[in-house]
Amino acid sequence: MRLRFIIVFIALILCTGCQPESGTLVCTMSSYPAEGITLRSIYTAKYKNNVVTKLKTVEKVISVNKENLEVYQEKIEQLYSEYQDIPYYDNQIDVENDTLIATTVIQYDKVDTEKLIEIGSGNASVIKDGKVDVNNLADLYRQNGCNCSWEG
Repeated sequence: MRLRFIIVFIALILCTGCQPESGTLVCTMSSYPAEGITLRSIYTAKYKNNVVTKLKTVEKVISVNKENLEVYQEKIEQLYSEYQDIPYYDNQIDVENDTLIATTVIQYDKVDTEKLIEIGSGNASVIKDGKVDVNNLADLYRQNGCNCSWEG
């Protein structure tokens, strides 16, 4: 019994050091919301001392039907329209053949996080005291169906 306790204790100590305090979190997801449409998302978070400094999101919508791409483009443009004039929050949408690519880069170490919360209350779920904890972000992405990995 005592030996088992010691083994569990050592395992806990070792696991707390498994994720480095600085590095990159990469989360990916693919979904198929309708026939002929594929959504792929890649979320790349750079962090230091477990605080996200930069988040890059690349969302791809793949469809041979141009009308589908136009609908998604309109929805994405509406979604990001309120963030357009915020420094350190950049969104770009490109359409290449049968793929719409929306790329968003947020420099959390520089952006006005209070402004982000004002625009979208959902931002308050990840921003605490002006910062984004990388572990909370990973949990949120996993809850939404992403596969996440840590790169040190």
